[in-house]
Amino acid sequence: MGNLDAQNTSPSASRLVVVVDDDPSIVEGLALVLEGWGYDVLTARSLDELAGGLPAATSKPALVLADHFLPGGTGADAVEMVRRHSGGSVPAIILTGDTTPERQAEATAAGYRLMHKPVLPAPLRTAIEELIRG
Repeated sequence: MGNLDAQNTSPSASRLVVVVDDDPSIVEGLALVLEGWGYDVLTARSLDELAGGLPAATSKPALVLADHFLPGGTGADAVEMVRRHSGGSVPAIILTGDTTPERQAEATAAGYRLMHKPVLPAPLRTAIEELIRG
């Protein structure tokens, strides 16, 4: 999954999750888990890859799931890119190993949820479902 892929993309906007992480094993693992939960997945390993692949998305993303530290920027940059491309608000979860209060304050101010690595499947699924339902 080194390239940006739209997998199992359906016309329903409510099932597309954008996953951005520079670690190929994390991207593949998250994609497999999300697909197992019935989500469509668009993956990227950098901001450049995300920018190149977003136009291929056949529906508006329901959620962005991004690592905090990315080549060329941050997970917040990936969220903003998806929001600009989609023309509106898209809920987001930023994954990070950084547990500083500043990181949490940054997430709150930007309107996304912060989850600390390693992320367990059950809390991740709960967070995704809560954010997509609104």
